[in-house]
Amino acid sequence: MGSHAAKKRPELLRGIREKAFLPEVYVITLPESGNHILDIRPVGLLKDEERKSRDFLILGVAKGYGESKELIRQMIDDMYQRTGSFDWRAYMEALDREAEAGEET
Repeated sequence: MGSHAAKKRPELLRGIREKAFLPEVYVITLPESGNHILDIRPVGLLKDEERKSRDFLILGVAKGYGESKELIRQMIDDMYQRTGSFDWRAYMEALDREAEAGEET
């Protein structure tokens, strides 16, 4: 979550679910087309089906387009550092492995 968005985390997450008017709030999602690593989407353009679906995955939330670009840069940098590639699923698996290893110690 971006630093500005984190200040209002509960309200933003509730607003996304309840379809509140959230100008300047963007979500980072898996790409709609195969040509992108991740997508930046304004909350106002989310479809009702996406908001209600348990399968719809929001990877990040940002306040303002500039913050969303910085957040996605951080996410992609971390993804590449951990996996050596731009594969979101491999990144999530790496995080799971790290969490499991931390639980075992």
